[in-house]
Order: sequence, then C-alpha cells, then structure tokens
Amino acid sequence: MKTTLEIIERAISEFKTVGIAYSGGADSTVLLDIIYRHTPHRPPVVFVNSKMEYPETENFVADVCKKYNAELFVATPKREPLEQWRRSGWPMLGKLSARLWSRGHKDAGFKCDVSACCRNMKIAPGRKMFKKLGLKLQFTGQRGGQDDRLRGLREIKDGSIHTPKADGLAICNPLLGWTDTMIRRYQERHQLPKHPAKSRGAVTIGCVYCGGGAQFTISNYRLLRKTWPEAWRRFIVEYRGGEIILAIKYDEPLEMIREAINLAGGLEYLADSRPWIFDFLRFSPLQGYSK
Repeated sequence: MKTTLEIIERAISEFKTVGIAYSGGADSTVLLDIIYRHTPHRPPVVFVNSKMEYPETENFVADVCKKYNAELFVATPKREPLEQWRRSGWPMLGKLSARLWSRGHKDAGFKCDVSACCRNMKIAPGRKMFKKLGLKLQFTGQRGGQDDRLRGLREIKDGSIHTPKADGLAICNPLLGWTDTMIRRYQERHQLPKHPAKSRGAVTIGCVYCGGGAQFTISNYRLLRKTWPEAWRRFIVEYRGGEIILAIKYDEPLEMIREAINLAGGLEYLADSRPWIFDFLRFSPLQGYSK
C-alpha cells in the first residue's frame, strides 16, 4: 500500500490534472477506492462503453461513482464491434499469440487481431476523452506482470508511469505488483461493491466477446455461454463468430469450415445441439490462465 500511495502522489505531483480509467472490475474498483479513501485527491472518472459490456455494467459504474461522489464521464467508440472485427481482425488468441498465429495463416480467410479491437474499441476512445477533459495522466488498475506476459514485459520496460507516443497522455499503474490475493483481501476489508455478473459466474468484467484467453481453461466464451446466453448466441450465430472459433480450433481455412458447418446442419443447429464446441480455441485448453 505504501508503494501504491507513493506512485499516486508522484504522478499527481508531476502531472497535476489526472483522471481514473474505470471499468467496473475488481482492480479498477480497488484503485478508485484507494485514491478516494486514502488520499485527498478527487480526480474525475472515465468509463468506456465498448458496446461489448455486460448489461449491468454502465449502471454499476454510475452507482459506484455516485457512492464516492466522483464525477463520471462515459466514452464510446465510433464503430460497432462487428464492423471493427471485419475491418481489422477478430479478437482472438491474445495479443502475442494472435501475432504469431497471423504469420502462418495469411490465407485463412479472416484476420485475427485482438490488439486492434482493444485499441479502437476501448483504449483510444478512453484516452480521447481524457484529452478532451484536459487531463494529462490516466490512472489504470492494470497490474502488469500479474496479468499477462506482454504486460509483464511492459512493466519492466516502462515502470509505473509512462507516456505512449501515440497518445501523448501519461499512463500510471499504481497497482503494479498486486496479486489476486491482495486485491481480494482489500475488497473484503473495505466491503467494496462487486459487479452483479460476478454472482452469475463471471471471472473478469470487460469486453464479453474477447477471445484473448479462449485457448485457456478460463475462456470468455465458455463463461459467456453461462453468464449471458443471449449475448453468447448473438456472437456465435448472428455475428458468425462460431465460424472463426472453429477455423482457429481446427486450423482450417474459413471457406472449408463453412462447408463443414453446413454439412453438420448449420451454425444455429450446432449452437443449439453442441454449444460446448465453441468454448475453446484449442481441443485441449492450456492450464493456468486466470485473466
């Protein structure tokens, strides 16, 4: 906690006008509470509605901000999710894995780029709002090496405060080094509010269609099928994301997968009769992924 507060004070001292990026998840709720409970600062809060959030998220975010009397601003992306995926790539495999997959699948019939989705639907709208408000620094609940390999490398490279050239906005991650246990204990000690989807089995709060971890045992698609069946079906059948999942899983071109789906009775039939085949991007999911 001492280190976290030192990072917060150093950031505010250097950049003066700051804000908090808030998703409604556990990490950003802890960060919001720390700043409002343990410091005299009252920075505004920015929430990005990516159009891929749980239905309760925006109201939950508003209620939490009201509890702290925090000023809330909501940003939205210009594109719809399906337009983004068709244009730049489907949000599959995770940032590093998608890059490696793309190198060997140039004739797959579709693109796979979770980084572009994250950038255009979440990061860019949020940072645009920060700059519109005249803020110089964005606090985030990112936990660096505790989250994934790429973030761990960035933690070593950038430290707790850095300024990406593409945005001209400083980013501060005061929770670097916090573990899941530390987050949970802080939540329990201060009885922090939890997102309603957690009670239905959601593990993380954010873009529900993200397949960044769908090759691991805790897959967003498997969880979404249970926590929000209507959204899962919309993604699998209406958006035809099921085709993309099977193309990656079977390592076959999209055209061949579509033929096989038609022979099996169609995408809707498979979603009704064998929904579990869309749970993972691998036949044998990798173990140990929790974010």
